[in-house]
Amino acid sequence: MKIKFNLAHRIEFIKSKKLIGFSMTTSFQDDKTPVLWKKFMMRRKEIFNRISNQLFSLQIYPDNFTPGQSFRKYALAEVSDFDNIPNDFDTFELESGKYLVFTYKGKAENGPELFRYIFQNFIPENQFEVDDRPHFEIFYDDYDPNSDFAEEEIWIPVK
Repeated sequence: MKIKFNLAHRIEFIKSKKLIGFSMTTSFQDDKTPVLWKKFMMRRKEIFNRISNQLFSLQIYPDNFTPGQSFRKYALAEVSDFDNIPNDFDTFELESGKYLVFTYKGKAENGPELFRYIFQNFIPENQFEVDDRPHFEIFYDDYDPNSDFAEEEIWIPVK
């Protein structure tokens, strides 16, 4: 079944952010994202200096990334500072930069087809050049990946 994506987009310059959470190495074939997020969601109440109810699902891809390679995946929340970090949490400083931002509403299971469309169609057709910085999605504490009404923003670094 081919899904039609009607994606509103914008260009945004994000300011640097301090983020904390957990990370692991994963791949698209052996996707450990649910395990990572379960661990984060069970412990997020230990974070006392959160500055919003936004959550960040962040990926760092290796140079010349292909879908068969492993990459680093993070489950993160934004904090005011890196003081009093709970045990075992990773810190991540997201640098400021220019991003192509899409708003997506629908089930997370449509992700592979959505990202294929963005990278194989939308980006080349609109002559964007992807930059070598973290990619991430932003959603809120009440995000339900199985809901047709789940909403998230997809942030892709561009030059």
